[in-house]
Amino acid sequence: MTHQMEFLHEQLNNARLAVERNQQNDTGYSEAQQYIKLAEEALNEIMQSNDKEDNKEIQRATDLLRLLEETNQATT
Repeated sequence: MTHQMEFLHEQLNNARLAVERNQQNDTGYSEAQQYIKLAEEALNEIMQSNDKEDNKEIQRATDLLRLLEETNQATT
């Protein structure tokens, strides 16, 4: 796994945790949005330097990011 992909996984995990906190106490929407934005930026960087071997991983990350965004939006 490349350094960029590891960084993306860290950002996605941070976003997931922030969305979970937002769901629990309804006060972390902005924080979750910030983490989602960081994960989006990391994903965009990987997509620009895309290695075909990472296509499945990129698709999974894209799907997870979309789910996190939708979940966070639903808590407002």
